[in-house]
Amino acid sequence: MSVETIKELDDFFRSMRQAYNARDLKAYRSHCWTDKRFAHLDASGRIDVGWGTYEEILDQDFRYMDKVTLELKDLAFNVLSDQFATAYGIWKVVQVDPDGRTVERSGRVSFSVARMRDDWKIVHQHFSADLPE
Repeated sequence: MSVETIKELDDFFRSMRQAYNARDLKAYRSHCWTDKRFAHLDASGRIDVGWGTYEEILDQDFRYMDKVTLELKDLAFNVLSDQFATAYGIWKVVQVDPDGRTVERSGRVSFSVARMRDDWKIVHQHFSADLPE
C-alpha cells in the first residue's frame, strides 16, 4: 500500500464530501461510477441499484434541504491493487429543512472504489445506522 495511493484516496473522499456538502450533484456524480451496476445501501434499509436510482434520491435531498452536511471520520483504507480499494469508517449526516428542522443520523460506512482511467470511482457504498441505545 503506497503512501501516494493513500493520499490520493484521502483527497478523493475529501473532495467527494465537499461536493456533497455543497449540494453539487454534478461534482458529486464525478466521484461515482454512473453505471446501472452501481449500488448504494442506505442506513434506512433502502437499496438503490443503479446510479440513476440513487441520483434521483440525492437530487430530491439536495433540492429540498436548506443544508446538508456529511462527515466521514476515522476513514481507513485497504488498497488491494492499483485498481481497487475499500474504505470504511464512521459517518454523520445533518440535514436542515426549509422550516429549520434538523435531522441528524450517523453510523458506519464502507466504500468499494475502483480506478477508472486516471480517477477513482465509488462503485458500491453501504451506510448502516448506529444502534439505538
